[in-house]
Amino acid sequence: MEELVTVRQGMQPNFGGVLVGIVKIGFTGGAPAIQVWIRAGGQERKQAFREGQSVALPGAGTLRFDSIRPADGERTASADLTYAA
Repeated sequence: MEELVTVRQGMQPNFGGVLVGIVKIGFTGGAPAIQVWIRAGGQERKQAFREGQSVALPGAGTLRFDSIRPADGERTASADLTYAA
């Protein structure tokens, strides 16, 4: 089962018991990127991703970073993620 979720900077969605904190949505090396904290089972790690990349969530499935939209003069930063349990 896949679930599409739109997130904004500062949100902390929970995917299968794994907390994913959205730290920053912006640019890295000129490309859209997102930085997240992944917290599960008393462990946490900070990691950055670009569009199309994915990460295995500990014991909970996979999270893919489909679309990353940094803020501009007209909109706030957001990203579309797909969670597959």
